Amino acid sequence: MELMLVGEAPLATAAHLGFHTGSTSLTIDATQLAFACPLDLAGMVATAHAVSEASVPVTLRLPRDAGVASYLQRLDVLRHMPSRTRIVGRVPPEVRTNQGHRLLEVTRLTPDNEDDVAERVGRLVTTYFRGADAGAGRRAYAACGELLANATEHGASSSGSFVAVQAYSGQSGGGARLEMAVCDTGVGVLDHLRQNPRYAHLTNDESALGKAVRRGVSGVSDDRGNGLHDLVEFSRRHGTTRLQIRSGSAEISVLGTPQGVTHEVRPRIDRTPGTWAWLTHHLGADSASMVQSGQ
Repeated sequence: MELMLVGEAPLATAAHLGFHTGSTSLTIDATQLAFACPLDLAGMVATAHAVSEASVPVTLRLPRDAGVASYLQRLDVLRHMPSRTRIVGRVPPEVRTNQGHRLLEVTRLTPDNEDDVAERVGRLVTTYFRGADAGAGRRAYAACGELLANATEHGASSSGSFVAVQAYSGQSGGGARLEMAVCDTGVGVLDHLRQNPRYAHLTNDESALGKAVRRGVSGVSDDRGNGLHDLVEFSRRHGTTRLQIRSGSAEISVLGTPQGVTHEVRPRIDRTPGTWAWLTHHLGADSASMVQSGQ
């Protein structure tokens, strides 16, 4: 198996896990990686752990660009790879400064540390939303907390889940935004929803993902789930929100703006082990100016 990470934010755009007949190992080839977003960071670690649980050896080829390799080191990608991962390339020296106001390094998420991780995310989100109205930060924090809760409650596995968060000022392009990725190696959305007799009829990942973002849909029998629906509804009031969820052989992209919400479900040519969720929130123009001027 091979995961080729080429260019900027490859897991968020075009990269997929390639299977080869007779594959008995996984190579994550990041030699041509130019920029990594939170989904790249958490996704490559989750992929490595998913196959490592099946006793498949993992190799990580570091970026040729020394700055990008240092970024992977700084964001704790190397630290959280499976213990027997073979690292190919020059491992850069670790240079670490406190950046807790704008990023959360790749972090293993478990039921035991969920509250601590949520607190760290909360501080970051509050900083990002300074200058917006008082309710914006609380709603965004609740949205991020929903992704954390989903991963610990529905994505349980021996590896746990992996989360990464970063706030961008927009000064280097792309606009002021908050990005959060949570990648687990659990049962996936389809099997989780099928635990509820109401959704036992679901037979494919596309239909399961389409259900998962609707109000009131849950994998437990009392159907109390509003989390993913509310996540988009609350955060879109303060800018543009994109939520992408991958599970099994499908993915869904939900776009929320102050004007409304759209959904697009599509198949993937590979299979995502467990569930990956990637949330991106772009502030409205006025609030974005305030954030950028403060960084």
